[in-house]
Amino acid sequence: MNRSTLKKYYLIMLLLAVIVGCKDKETSAPDNTVDNSSSKIEEDGALDVKTSNFSDNDQSLICLWSKVGLRDIPGRKGAKYLTTIYFGETVKFLGEKETASDNKEYLKVELSDGSEGWVYDLLFSENGKLAVLKKPLAIYKRPDVMEFVGNKFDRGDIVVLLDQSKGEWEKITGFEKKNEGWIKKSDAFVYDDLDIKLAILYNRAINEDSNSKKQKKLKLITGNPAFQNSSFIDIVEKALVRDNGINYGIINDPDGYTNMREGKGTDYAIVKKVFDDEKFTIQRNDGDWSLVRLMDGTSGWIHGSRITIVSE
Repeated sequence: MNRSTLKKYYLIMLLLAVIVGCKDKETSAPDNTVDNSSSKIEEDGALDVKTSNFSDNDQSLICLWSKVGLRDIPGRKGAKYLTTIYFGETVKFLGEKETASDNKEYLKVELSDGSEGWVYDLLFSENGKLAVLKKPLAIYKRPDVMEFVGNKFDRGDIVVLLDQSKGEWEKITGFEKKNEGWIKKSDAFVYDDLDIKLAILYNRAINEDSNSKKQKKLKLITGNPAFQNSSFIDIVEKALVRDNGINYGIINDPDGYTNMREGKGTDYAIVKKVFDDEKFTIQRNDGDWSLVRLMDGTSGWIHGSRITIVSE
């Protein structure tokens, strides 16, 4: 075989290897349980919510992660991505469990539109009750008043009341199970379907990596006439930025100042006192709290009730 023929042979073999490799990528699922792919619906900015149409006798599961991929078989290897399930959405458990090659347990579920597939079990809460908070809520590590953790949940947060109680105590969890704990039985919960849908879409929007996508989805919520009657529409409106992308604010407090904190809650450490005459930029709004940046570069959280929006 001469040099020219040998060169052509190697080029053909290289081309075949590339074609086979591309085909493998098309038929294999991404090597992650939480799905980060975007469907055509997401690219177009549409916001749909898979609400539950299941009976009380069905075993329901509530998604606790921002995005979870529904796949045609258990596990990740060789699985085909079907659709995305978002935080707060409910699915029906079909009673089938299977341990995949990654040694994780997967559950077969049905969506409200009738489609079926498999999900990783630890990303869901079983038999919980979905609600939106109408006011901040204190949680405890154990059902004991001496085990106070902090006011880790704010107005507008989506929570799941778990099927566990001890006397006047109930167990609760939230996004990615980060703030799981116990609460005293409270009237802080809203179970209205419209408010829950708005809260799901709001959380989906603020978790967008791209600010332009976030603002686009927030505008879709505020522009939907059905949501104008929701008691949480003000949270979405506050999260929208002005056309120039910058919101400015000053303090509006009877004491003449307010505390800037490290996190969204009065149990977080105070960064510094912010006085009435100090102007700042509002980086983003999250529930009743705003992340702000002072002119000296200091950043922290201030409760929205203490902020007045001003012009540049």
